[in-house]
Amino acid sequence: MIRRRCQLGYLCYLLVWSGGAAAAETATLQPKPEAAPIPTVSQLPSPDWRDQVIYFVLTDRFADGDPSNNDQGAGEYNPAKSSHYSGGDLAGIQSKLDYIQNLGATAVWLTPPVAHQWWSQKAQYGGYHGYWATDFTKVDPHYGDLTSYRALANDLHQRKMYLIQDIVVNHTGNFFGYSGEYDANNTAKNFALYEAKTSQQAAPSQWPFSQINRLNPEHAAADIYHWTPPIVDPTIPGQEFNYQLASLADLNTSNPKVRQALKQSYRYWLEQVGVDAFRIDTAKYVEHDFWRDFLHAPDGIFAAATQLGKQHFLAFGEVFAASKPFQNDGEQQLQAFLGTAAEPQLNSVIAFPLYFDINAVLAEGRPPALLGYRLQQHSSLFDNPHLLPTFINNHDTKRFLAAGSVEAFIQAYALLFTIPGIPVIYQGDEQLLTQTRQAMFQGGWGNTRDSQEQFQTQSMMYQLIQSLAKLRKDYPVLSRGDWSLLQADDNAAGILAYQMSPQAPNANKQSSPAAPIVVLMNTADSPRLVAALPTGFNNRQWQLLWQHGAKPAPISTDGEGHMTLELPARAVLVLQPLPASANSAVTPAKTAAASMHLTQQPAATPLSQDFVLAGKINHARLPLRLVQNGDLQKFAPFTSDAQGRFSITVPVRDLGEQQHQLRLYAPTLDWVSSEISYQTRVTTPEWQAAVADPENDDRGPTGSYQQPQHEHSQQQLDIRSVTAKAGGSNLQLQIQMQQISQFWAPANGFDNVHFAIFIHLPNRPDLAKASVLPGLNQQMPQGKSWQLGHFMFGWGNSVFNAQGASDRQTGTKLGAAPQLHVDLTKKLITVSYQGQALGIQDWTNAEIYLSTWDKTGEGVLRDLTPKTSAWNFGGAAADAPKVLDDLWLKLHKVPADHR
Repeated sequence: MIRRRCQLGYLCYLLVWSGGAAAAETATLQPKPEAAPIPTVSQLPSPDWRDQVIYFVLTDRFADGDPSNNDQGAGEYNPAKSSHYSGGDLAGIQSKLDYIQNLGATAVWLTPPVAHQWWSQKAQYGGYHGYWATDFTKVDPHYGDLTSYRALANDLHQRKMYLIQDIVVNHTGNFFGYSGEYDANNTAKNFALYEAKTSQQAAPSQWPFSQINRLNPEHAAADIYHWTPPIVDPTIPGQEFNYQLASLADLNTSNPKVRQALKQSYRYWLEQVGVDAFRIDTAKYVEHDFWRDFLHAPDGIFAAATQLGKQHFLAFGEVFAASKPFQNDGEQQLQAFLGTAAEPQLNSVIAFPLYFDINAVLAEGRPPALLGYRLQQHSSLFDNPHLLPTFINNHDTKRFLAAGSVEAFIQAYALLFTIPGIPVIYQGDEQLLTQTRQAMFQGGWGNTRDSQEQFQTQSMMYQLIQSLAKLRKDYPVLSRGDWSLLQADDNAAGILAYQMSPQAPNANKQSSPAAPIVVLMNTADSPRLVAALPTGFNNRQWQLLWQHGAKPAPISTDGEGHMTLELPARAVLVLQPLPASANSAVTPAKTAAASMHLTQQPAATPLSQDFVLAGKINHARLPLRLVQNGDLQKFAPFTSDAQGRFSITVPVRDLGEQQHQLRLYAPTLDWVSSEISYQTRVTTPEWQAAVADPENDDRGPTGSYQQPQHEHSQQQLDIRSVTAKAGGSNLQLQIQMQQISQFWAPANGFDNVHFAIFIHLPNRPDLAKASVLPGLNQQMPQGKSWQLGHFMFGWGNSVFNAQGASDRQTGTKLGAAPQLHVDLTKKLITVSYQGQALGIQDWTNAEIYLSTWDKTGEGVLRDLTPKTSAWNFGGAAADAPKVLDDLWLKLHKVPADHR
């Protein structure tokens, strides 16, 4: 292709490439006259991306700087509805740059600003998010124009901040599909256009993407799109790269014409606005060879960026993948899209596997070992993990605070800023928003507060993130160093400890010290013991760089470099060893002052009954604690006798197989024993129940409900039976379903269904009670109340109590969600609750109510309307119960002779 400059910029490239395409097709590329002179483009050299902090903006829901562009007259604007436009725009983003910059962010990533489909008749949903393009080279009028986009870029660049544009190459909008059976050998059969010919946006306006009609011979011959239905099973060869994602018109990205048009379209934004990086949407659905061409070809994005002085243009892709627990299959999927040195593809990917396990451990209470393993894979499998954007929330997933507590959220952000990767702050995180796409400005969707309150720079979370950004800037080892694991508890929520070490001898001229940094956090909601943590720094004092939830106190390590301390619930410490010259006041190690000999200890074989731990310590009347799995409160304190002897009974009651560790701890000596490990195996429950449910009765309380009509909505909401077993503090539910699907690669192993579980505990009158079922428009059946609630769907798993519960809000989140196991073949979901973490010692006479509905990927219960649609339930009024199928069961005591 011959490249030359002219006043029309992008149009010159396309005219040369197309050989003078028909005027009717190229006319749509003519830029509209601007009302005012367009600002000059400012270009900024690429930064060291390791040092950046990204603030992610969903433009329509961030700030409304120009109300005149909100309503374009197509019925698409209605801030009262989540499906419609709210009014945010580019001018709004620019008006809040002080707010963003003062938070500590150095780059702004905004959702696609390009012209897009405003309303989809097929989806009954709006394109306010920007991902359904109609013209990749125009600014959508809801957001502004080229003038306002350049003004935003220039303002960022004057601040030495960077602009990241979200781009899409996989698809356009909801324009066509199939109304009957799909025939791959006759793709014209049953083909259907979704939008009426009279629609304002019946097709994309940009050529060649306007050629959407398979029944038009010229369009068919152009082969701009894959003529395919939606993806049903991405593991079937050809579907992931060639079929439609959620009924969006899938571009034929192997077609040279499509590749050329996409390269030209996105080079335009570098040249005409000065964009500094791309976030690439749905990258996993585009063939690998495309990325080598799109990014690395002589006429590709990286070459264009280099010509503009952007030597390190970042292009990070969305490869939505979760890893199975203690496996790295998700990371392997991400790695595949980075390519090799010989055949490079993307130069960065978003750290999705890490995202899922941050949520699982910190919001849902899974053992820290899961996150420790994930961080090891994140840090070791990628050549440069420091260039991978890391995040807690985004616009497509439920908010962390939908399942996790504020204290857990603080831990998540502390982790984000102290591990390898580019931290990404999603808009509203700094104001503790709980709804994924809630507007930040007054009058936008979900905003019931004064607009100033959404941009409060004095809010707790804003200032906390601000302090973390400063910490990361002041200590470059956090953004450049090597990550290593020190401790990760594997039985339940507890201690996670890791170290960031300099990669090489410090050649940095900055004043920040080159010593490693150690991060300690307690993910449990009760105190935990950090026991003899190996640090490698003997007899050292440690400087506290940052903390949350802990009382500042002197911290030191003993002669073997071990650190022992009590860490309060949800506390975080960021520490650095002081130079050896500053350690003259370190207290000599106390570990030699105590020794212990056990006279009774657990057998090596699995235990099913209580046992006695007994022994002798060389201190009379010494205050002691028995610490199980790091838990300081499991056993009451006790004291050795006059001869130093002690004896304590350890109960074995909890149902299932479990591995435990015990330590004896003497707080006055800072002494801990070595670990005592044992295994328990309790197979017979104390309480149980089993209830069958009729087939195909998932029709709601009236029997006339209809489920959503999209192609993936099938029999996933029909319960067939539930079995419950309880022993000690553990409860296990086995839920037999009519169907379990994994169409959307759900992290929890099932999709297209949401389970609401409410538990009545008659032997716990001390616990808060409620009768209303949050979000379900219903009361607890049989006139009962509930004390414990549990919501779970494909990407969420949260437990809460009834304290503060209402018809719209769950109670207090407990951060100790059950373990889930899915047997796809048997259509069985096993839910295992650890009552100890929930404050439940036993499940005596428990009664359980379970119901099904569905949630969006953002974690919102789907709407109920009189008439069903692709994504809504139908058959009843909006305020009718959101229950499609349900079941009630009561636990009964298992007779002693059956145990």
